[in-house]
This record gives sequence, structure tokens and C-alpha cells, in this order.
Amino acid sequence: LEPFLPCPKEADSGRVAIHKTGLGSSAALVTSLVGALLAFFGVVSLPETVDGEEALEEDMTLPPAGFENGDSDEGVATPDGMENNGKHKEGLKIAHNLAQICHCYAQGKVGSGFDVSSAIYGSHIYTRFSRRLVGKFLDGLDQEGSSSSLTESVSQQLVDIVDGTWDSTVTPINLPPGLELLMADVCGGSESPSMAKQILEWKQNHRKTGFLDDYYWKDLKRCNKKIGTLLTDQFASAPIRDGLRRDGVMILANRTAEQWKKPMPSSWHEFVGSSWDVAGKLIDLRMAIMESRQNLKGMGRAAGVPVEPDEQTALANATMKLPGVVAAGVPGAGGYDALYVIYVKGPDTCDGKSDRVRDEIGKLWKEWNRKEEDGGNGNTKAVVCPLSVRAAGFGGENGLCVSRLDW
Repeated sequence: LEPFLPCPKEADSGRVAIHKTGLGSSAALVTSLVGALLAFFGVVSLPETVDGEEALEEDMTLPPAGFENGDSDEGVATPDGMENNGKHKEGLKIAHNLAQICHCYAQGKVGSGFDVSSAIYGSHIYTRFSRRLVGKFLDGLDQEGSSSSLTESVSQQLVDIVDGTWDSTVTPINLPPGLELLMADVCGGSESPSMAKQILEWKQNHRKTGFLDDYYWKDLKRCNKKIGTLLTDQFASAPIRDGLRRDGVMILANRTAEQWKKPMPSSWHEFVGSSWDVAGKLIDLRMAIMESRQNLKGMGRAAGVPVEPDEQTALANATMKLPGVVAAGVPGAGGYDALYVIYVKGPDTCDGKSDRVRDEIGKLWKEWNRKEEDGGNGNTKAVVCPLSVRAAGFGGENGLCVSRLDW
């Protein structure tokens, strides 16, 4: 989709028709507004989408990109480039901290903060900040009432918090070339804040399962760590990336995950990075995501919250039976409103705008019927719409940036 498309409007009233997608749109809106105001008033310097020259470095803990290896054509770091990267890094930090505070306040102080951080940095592994950093300030805002302006002392507190040191962490992560992401919008958005509140209440007071304390929570953490390690380590290795590029389209994308497990001709699995080797790594990723789903579903049942409703389970499982599909599940805080799928890119279709695996997933989603009892009068259908979005990388135009428009 092109940037800045106009919102659709209702034919009868002319009002803007905005459908909740469950993809962090509220956080993206808050982050964009905060970034725009900060940039407009000259408070921060942000990356610009001009030939990727202002892309953020990949390691947030290291000096600015180009400090060691250089970022010019000759491989020599320029002082201007390092200075700009440093300014952008500081600008993103300020935008992140302020947007987190704004979004926490708007949503009732509930949330992981990952959606805001994603809008700032792009794809990454995120460890959220401690609540003590903003909790006292937010509680004070509630006591201040609904005034549209802040007192001088409260404003200074806000500045001190935003400029202070936060304990959140950002680790870059990307899908390797040959793996793609597709999202579905499923009619019936969930209210994320209320769901999150119930999960957090369960976590604090009722998460003993009867056979092992904290089982779901601890095992979910283990699974998520495994997924991150697979993507940042094994799928980042040159042999696996080369094998995925070489054999993904014609071999792996044409087989289901069950067929990946079956013996292949010996010429395919005699070396590191072969089809057989890559298939094994894909199955590892698939199993780790399935384990994560099982923990989320079990946690939801224990807390009485539909983190992965049965209807979404059926849709995800059906999607995972298609050729080329690695895994599917419910993103974010869970619920009925969205689905994701990671798959091996197939042969190009539509002049390179899509591929065969993506088309088959879209076909399943478009035809999907969710059958429910409707007072004994028939069935209702869920509207499952593939979205024209793809996985973004880390930094630069993948996160918060300034877009120069020829208007």
C-alpha cells in the first residue's frame, strides 16, 4: 500500500470507517504523532527515507554505524555520518520514551510497550522498561485530573523521565531472505487493554496451575527465546541463507511441513545448507512457534481470556497444512482480530508483487468460514482478509523516520 492513502468513508454518513486490525495501529498513531511534533519543533533529529543513507545501525549497544567498518563507498567512516547517526539514535530514544508514556496513559497504563518500540525501531526483540520508571509519574497525572495542560513541576518531571536512562533493551531481528510474513485481518477486534489487564491479574494472583508453578509463563519465555535464537543465529548463517535462496522457491515452497520431514534424495542432504538441512531448521522454527502457541492458549484458558480462541486455532492450523507454510498464529495480545503466517517464498506471481504460496494462503483465508451456532438458524461467517503488508527489517525507514514528500 502507498503511504498516506485516504481512509474509506461510510456512504450514508460520510464518516471515516476505521476497522480495528489488532496490529498495533493505536501505538503507531501515537508514535507518529509524538515523532512529528518532536521533529517539527526541532527537539530531535530523525532518520530520513532517502536512499537508506540515514538507516540506523544494527547494534544499539555499539558506536554509530560506520564507526569501525565505515559506511561510505570506500569503507571509510565520515565524521558527518557518525554525527548524524548519533543524533538519530538519541532522537529515537527520546521519541521512544515519550511515546511510551503517552501510550501508557492513553491505554490505562497497560501494555508491554513492544508495539510502540516496534513503531520506533522496526523488527527487534524487546525487553520492556520497568514500571517504576513511569508508574509514579502516571499515577500523579491521574491525580491531576483531566486538565489539558501540565504544571511547570509536572512538565519538568516529564522531561527528566524522558531524558533519563531506561532499562528497556532492543536487539535487531530480521526474517532471512526467502522467508516471508503475511497477516490477516479477522473481523471482530478485541479490546487489548482489558485482555491485558486480565492476563496481568492472573499472572500476579492466580497463575499457579496445580502441577507446576508458573509453568505457562516460564515455558513461554523459553519458547520465545528459542525463536529469537533461531532467527538471529541459525538462520543468519551463510550456508542456511544460501540454501534457502537456492532451494526455497522450487523445493521447499512446493512441499508441506510434513513432507519436509520425509527422506529426500541423498544429493539434497549431504552438506550444510542443503534442502534437507534448511528443512530441519524450518521445522525447528515451526515447533518452537507451536510450543509458544500452546503456552499462550493454556495461559488464556487459565486466566479466562481468549488469547488464542478456538476459532483462531482452527484457522491457524488449517493454514499450517498448506505447502510452504512454516507456522501461523495470533499476534500481539491475542484475540479474534488478526492472524500471522511465516512461509517460504514461492515462485513469483502478479509480476513479482506476490508469490504462489502467498496466493494459496490468501485463497484459503478469503474462503474461510467460521461456523458457529446462530440461535439454531444457521451459520455465521468470519471475514478473513489478507493484508498487503510484509515484514520490515530493523532501523532506518523500517521504524520512525521523516518522509520527504514532493507535494
